[in-house]
Amino acid sequence: MTSSSGADESARGRGGVTGAPAPPAPRSSSDLAGTEQLSEDTELLVGADIAESMDSSFTVLERETCLNLLATREIGRVAFTIEGDAAPTVLPVNYSLLNDTIVFRSNLAGTVMRHGRGYAAFEVDHFDHERFEGWSVLVSGRCRWIRDTGELSRIPQGRLAKPWAAGERDQVLKIVPSRISGRRIARG
Repeated sequence: MTSSSGADESARGRGGVTGAPAPPAPRSSSDLAGTEQLSEDTELLVGADIAESMDSSFTVLERETCLNLLATREIGRVAFTIEGDAAPTVLPVNYSLLNDTIVFRSNLAGTVMRHGRGYAAFEVDHFDHERFEGWSVLVSGRCRWIRDTGELSRIPQGRLAKPWAAGERDQVLKIVPSRISGRRIARG
C-alpha cells in the first residue's frame, strides 16, 4: 500500500513506532464462493436459539461472589497479547486462588513466561448444558513472575495447582486482579 507522504516509510526506516497491526481485510465475494447466501428472514430463523420460553435470568455478580466462584475451579484460561499478533493468545492453565491472587505454574520456555508477563486477562466458567445455566468470571490485571524466594515461601505447601500438562513446571506466575467481573445465567 502506498502512502501520500513518505513520513510512514521514513519512520519505519529509522525504527520508528508504528501503530497496531491492521485488522484483516473484509472477505471478498470469491472468499465465500460455494456458500449460499440466506435471506434476512432465513438467517433469523435457521439455527436461532430462542430463549423466550425458558424464563432465564442474567445476573451481574459482585466481586466477592466472583472470588468465591474462582476458588471452586482449578482450570482457567489466561489471555495475553504476543507482540506482533493481531489477536490475543488464550491458553488453559491449572491454577490456585490464594487470597485474591491467581497463581499458576509454567516453565522458562513456556509461552506464558515469554509473552504473558504484563497485563493479562484470566477467565473461568462453568456451564450446565442440560439446564442452560452457568456462570463466567473474568479477571484482568498484571501477570508477574514470582522470583522472590520469600514470596514463594509464603505460598502454603500443597496449595499450588498441579499442572496436567507433561513436563516440569517449576516457575510460578501470579495475576493480581485490578478488575473482576462476573455473570450468571439461570432459569427462573
